[in-house]
Amino acid sequence: MTTEGTIVLIWSATLVIALLATIVAVLMIVRIIQSAQEIDRLLKGALPAAGGVAANTAAIRELDAVVAAAGPLLEGSAAIRRSSNAILDKVGRVGRLLSGVGGAA
Repeated sequence: MTTEGTIVLIWSATLVIALLATIVAVLMIVRIIQSAQEIDRLLKGALPAAGGVAANTAAIRELDAVVAAAGPLLEGSAAIRRSSNAILDKVGRVGRLLSGVGGAA
């Protein structure tokens, strides 16, 4: 093979390799654009839902106040329970005294 033939062969091989690399790059760019369009479509669908989630979870900030109020409420309910148990016990004693079952305690 002559020097010119070798140069033409190398040049042709380089052009074919460059063409294949260009085709691969174009295909990758097309896939990137398609993926970006899909992401944009999904984002447009999710954006209203995200606004709804933000609106529905805005009350979470108030949970600290609820937790702060829950302690005294729990203490109050425990006091009511103790009082009602004491009343129940006393009413039970009175009932037993009146019915003659119990006797004086």
